Amino acid sequence: MEGYDEQILEAQREMERRNYTTLETGIYVDDSLETFSMHTLPDTRIHVYLPDSFVILPERVRAVKYPYRDSPDYIYTSLSGTVNLGFNLLPEVLKEGDTQVMSSQSQRGLTNLNPGIKIRNPGNGETRQGNEMSWFEFKGNSLDGQSFNRMYFIRMHKIVLHGVFTCMAREKDKWDRIVTQIFDAVEEEL
Repeated sequence: MEGYDEQILEAQREMERRNYTTLETGIYVDDSLETFSMHTLPDTRIHVYLPDSFVILPERVRAVKYPYRDSPDYIYTSLSGTVNLGFNLLPEVLKEGDTQVMSSQSQRGLTNLNPGIKIRNPGNGETRQGNEMSWFEFKGNSLDGQSFNRMYFIRMHKIVLHGVFTCMAREKDKWDRIVTQIFDAVEEEL
């Protein structure tokens, strides 16, 4: 009888999770409901959904985690510090199709710096607002072990939003669908 009760509870939990599958309703990560709010990147008209539990990465941690000069301008992180969303604003005006070019150049640059990097799942599409975007994934190494990384290039009106998602490789499946929704929902106020 005890096993049957467990099955009923698990079925109820699964039904509950089905009600929370979007940024607007919240999304379960493990057994925790992650909620999201729209934020405006500082000094921009770019609006991005961010997890409510994320904070701006403290400078002292940033210096260790991102020791290179070209770290993202804005980095938001989970309280554990293992899941990060970074954003750069590139003062470029792109023509149609140029996000693919920019993505290819970044891929080549990464593999030239580290031939061990294997680019995976490059893609192209549009945000909900209709902004062209390109992306790709790769695994890397971090202080904490192997990391999963996804880079986005989104053509905005007068700039390019360069987005970076990083998490521990073991957390990829928990965040994959969420990150896709976050970047699909990026908006620019014109």
